[in-house]
Formats: sequence, structure tokens, C-alpha cells
Amino acid sequence: MDVFGYVPRLPAPGETLRGTRLAYAAGGKGANQAVAAARAGASVRFTSACGDDDFGHELTAALEEDGIDIADVRRVEGATGVAIILVDDDGENQIAVIPGANDAVAAPAPDAGVDVWLVQAEVPLDAVEGTLAAARATGAAALVNPSPAGRIPPDIVARFDVAIVNETEFGALGEDHPARIVLTLGARGVRILPAGPELPAIPADVVDTTGAGDALAGVTAAALAEGRPLEEAVEWGIAAASLSVERHGCQPAMPRRAEIEARMRAQGAV
Repeated sequence: MDVFGYVPRLPAPGETLRGTRLAYAAGGKGANQAVAAARAGASVRFTSACGDDDFGHELTAALEEDGIDIADVRRVEGATGVAIILVDDDGENQIAVIPGANDAVAAPAPDAGVDVWLVQAEVPLDAVEGTLAAARATGAAALVNPSPAGRIPPDIVARFDVAIVNETEFGALGEDHPARIVLTLGARGVRILPAGPELPAIPADVVDTTGAGDALAGVTAAALAEGRPLEEAVEWGIAAASLSVERHGCQPAMPRRAEIEARMRAQGAV
């Protein structure tokens, strides 16, 4: 569960600021990416864990409302994971994550019906490696978003087909790189490494950047599952991210396919 506090600016260490608004919204990086992919038109199965508490019940109900298969979401004793997020008037944020049940996430089983696997770093390393193994068992594409930075060893990231990273996460990889890297650069767009191209960002009226990376990752995965090449899939992800930053929250901000298509048409991309 994301707990948002909206403030005029982000506080300095030891500083207390008066905020303007408090909000609760469904979140978690993996769940955000699952919702983004589902709203973009993908058939999504989500492997995770939540506590047997009010937050857990609320979050799983929200996932089901988006048509996501939650058969592999485990119920565990204790608290559901929580992120405490401060957002300033420019849309920038500071985040602290209390993982709770996220630490109980287990590796998924291989499934020949899955075309694309996507994992991030808010779950145990065994689950990350297990996701890669599930993809390799059937020849599916394996994507990793090693966020928060530094939680997945670079040599493991390098074994995936594609890593989706921001500049901090890219720096944490050192010399260990997978075959393709999608490097997000905020308002400067995206660079696909090692050989390009560079894709421009779509101008947006920014109110909250919190879920932009998850929007891009989830929609890129959905587009790859449709058989689109990586560059085209990332263009879909960029369009989704540009829409998400114009709204508050993470999962509530994830756009639907018709909205993504409309924004891409406005850019001459569809």
C-alpha cells in the first residue's frame, strides 16, 4: 500500500514540513507493473505475497478488478508491504519501503503459456533468480527492472534479456550488462543500449512522477508480449509514462490502452 504525503518541497534531513494532503493508493513495484501491463491489453498473472490484513484484502481486490490473475498471490501472516512517499509540488518524490509480506514472495513456476516475464527488486533474490529460470525453461523473454538500485547483483541482472533501468540503477551495474538495456532518462527520454536508438520523451504536465518507471516497464512488457520489437515496445512504454505523470498515485495513474494509443497518435507514432 502506498501512503502519499504531498508537500510543497521535499524536506532536508531532520526538517519537519507542513504537508497539504494525505492519500492511500494501491502500489508496490511489481503490482504497479502488472496493472500497467493489464490496462495496456496484456493477459497478466501476478506472483507475489500479501499480509492477511486490511491492506492485503484491498490490494488483491484491486488487482482482480483489473482482470489480473492472482492465483499465485500468497497470503501470509503479518503485515502487507507499505511504501511511505513524499511528493513535492514539482512532482518529485522521496520513498521509504517497509517490505512486510514482500519478503515472503517465492519464485514462480515455469509456464509454457507465458511469453514475457518481468521482475523487479522489491522481492527476495531467490524470486528474481527463479523468474529468470522460469523464462529460460520455456524460452520466454526475461525482463528485469533492478529497482531499488543495488539489490540485485549485477552478474544476475546481466543474465536477463533486457534490463529496464534509470541512471542510478545503470550506474550500480558496473561492467555487467545484459544484451539490451532500456535506460530511462526522465524528461530526456530513453536510450536503448548498447547501440541505440535514443527515443524522445513525450511532453507532459507533470504532477507526480512516482509511478512513471513502472508504467514504462509494464507497458513495454505488454507490447513485447504482442510480438512488437523492443524499440516499438519502449515507445508504447514512453507514451504510458507520459500519461502516468499527469496523475497522482501509482496504480490509479496507470493509463488504459485507448489512452496510450491516443497519445501515440498525437505524436504520429500509431
